[in-house]
Amino acid sequence: MQSLAILHDRSLRNSILGIAIPIALQNLITYMTGMMDTVMLGQLGEVELSGASLANQFGTVYMVLTFGIASGTNVLLSQYWGKGDTRSIRSILSIMYRVTLALSLLFTAAARFFPELILSLFSSDPLVIAAGSRYLALVCFSYTLNGMTNVMLMSLRSVGTVGISILVYSSSFFANTALNWVLIFGKLGFPALGMEGAAIATIIARALELAIASVYLFGFEKKIGYTLRDVAVYDRSFAKDFAINVTPVMLNELIWSLGNSTVIAIMGRMGRDLVSANAIANITAQFTQIFIIGIANAASVVIGNGIGMGEQERTKSLAKALVVVAGGFGLVAAGLMLLLRGPVIGLYNIPEATKILTRQIMAVFSLITVFRSVEFVGLIGVLRGGGDNRFVLFCDVFFLWAVAIPLGAVTGLWLKLPAPLVCFVLQCDVLIKLLVTLPRIWGGRWVRDVTRPDLPEGSGGLQ
Repeated sequence: MQSLAILHDRSLRNSILGIAIPIALQNLITYMTGMMDTVMLGQLGEVELSGASLANQFGTVYMVLTFGIASGTNVLLSQYWGKGDTRSIRSILSIMYRVTLALSLLFTAAARFFPELILSLFSSDPLVIAAGSRYLALVCFSYTLNGMTNVMLMSLRSVGTVGISILVYSSSFFANTALNWVLIFGKLGFPALGMEGAAIATIIARALELAIASVYLFGFEKKIGYTLRDVAVYDRSFAKDFAINVTPVMLNELIWSLGNSTVIAIMGRMGRDLVSANAIANITAQFTQIFIIGIANAASVVIGNGIGMGEQERTKSLAKALVVVAGGFGLVAAGLMLLLRGPVIGLYNIPEATKILTRQIMAVFSLITVFRSVEFVGLIGVLRGGGDNRFVLFCDVFFLWAVAIPLGAVTGLWLKLPAPLVCFVLQCDVLIKLLVTLPRIWGGRWVRDVTRPDLPEGSGGLQ
C-alpha cells in the first residue's frame, strides 16, 4: 500500500521498533504482574477477586491521571528533544514531578479514609464491598511510589530511553509474585494474610520500582542530565506551557477514567459474576494488545520529534502508515484472544456459570480489539503526539459519556439484556471515534508545534 511506503526507510523503522519493542516487553511484564495478582486472588474465591478488581478501579483512575500527566508532558518533551533543548526538558520535568506528587497524596488520603464509600460506588454487594475496602485501605500506600515511577519512566521515552523500564518492571514482577505467594497463602513461615498480603506485596514491589528508577535517573542517565539540584528548580516561564498542554490531557484521562469506572459500576450492579468475567477478559486483552501499545507510544515519540525538527509533511505520511499497521496488529490480537480463552479461564477458581460468561465476554472483547488498536494508535499515538490534545479530549469524552454509558445503563440496568450484548454496547464508542479520527488524521490538520522558538539563552532550568 502507498501509505506504508514511508516505512521502507530503515532508520525510521528502526527508530520506531527501538521504542516499540522495549515498551512491548515492559507491557508484557506489567501484564504478567497483573495476571499473577488476579490468578492468586482468584484462588481465594470470587468475592475476593471481585473485591480487589473493584478496589483497583480507584487506583486505575489515579494511574490514568498520571498517564495523562506524563503523556501531555511528553508532547512538550519530545518536541524539545527534536530541537535539542535539554534545559527546557529539565525544567518541565520538575513541574511534572510536583504535580504528580500532589495528586498521589490526594488519592492516597481518599482511599485510606473512605474505602467503603469508594467501593459502594462500584457495587451493592456487601461481601464484595467489605473485601475490597480492606484491600483498598492498604494498597493505597503504593500510589505515590507507582505514580512517581511511571511518570519518570514515561518521560524518558520522549528521548528514546526505554530499556531501563524493562529492568524496573521485571524486578518488580519477580518481587511482587514471590511476595504474593508468601503473604497471600502464608508460605515460608509467614501468616496467610489473604487480600491484605497481596496489598503489602504490591507496596514493597512499587518501592523497589521507584528505587531502581531513581538511581538510574540521578546516577546514570546522560541524555537529559537531570540532577537532584533540578528537583528544586521551578521555572515559571514553563508553567503556562505545561498547563496549556498537560491540562487537556489530564482532563481527558480523568473524565475518560471516570467514564470507565461508571462502566464498571454498571457491570457491578449486574452481578459479581460479570465483574469477575470482565476482570479476566481485561487482563487477557492487555496481553493481546501489548505490541499495539508499544507502537502507539513509539508513534507519539517519533511524531513529536519529527514536528520538533520541522518535518511536518514526512510526519503526516508516517501517521497514516502507523494507523494502517495498527489495523493489521489489531486483527492478530483479536485472533490471539479467541485462542487464549480456554487456557486463561482454566487458571481461575470461579463457578462454571462465570466461566461460560467469561468466554462470551472475551469474544466481545476480541471484536472490539480490532477497532481499539486503530483508535489507540490514532488518538494516543498520532494526534496526541502531534499536539492535537483538544480533539482527543473531545473524542474520548463525548462519545463515551453521550453514547456508550447511557446506552449501557439502559440495556443493562433497565432492559436487563444479556451481559455480552451490554458489554458490547458499553464499548461502542470505540467504533464511533474511528469515524471522526481517521478523517482527522488523513486531513493533516492535527500537526501543532507546541515548543517556544524564542527562548532566551539560559532559560529552561539549570545548566
